[in-house]
Amino acid sequence: MPDIEHVEANIETICCDGGEDGLGHPAVYYTFNNEDKIICGYCGKIFIRKEE
Repeated sequence: MPDIEHVEANIETICCDGGEDGLGHPAVYYTFNNEDKIICGYCGKIFIRKEE
């Protein structure tokens, strides 16, 4: 099951580098736009924006 990270509602852009274990992937940036969920194309980590 992929990791899930909840981010603050006021954050528009997140960066994913594959995690803290040192075996990550290149840093990629995603913008929420009008979505409440982002899934990293490299590692599948899910970022969910908290409700305001």
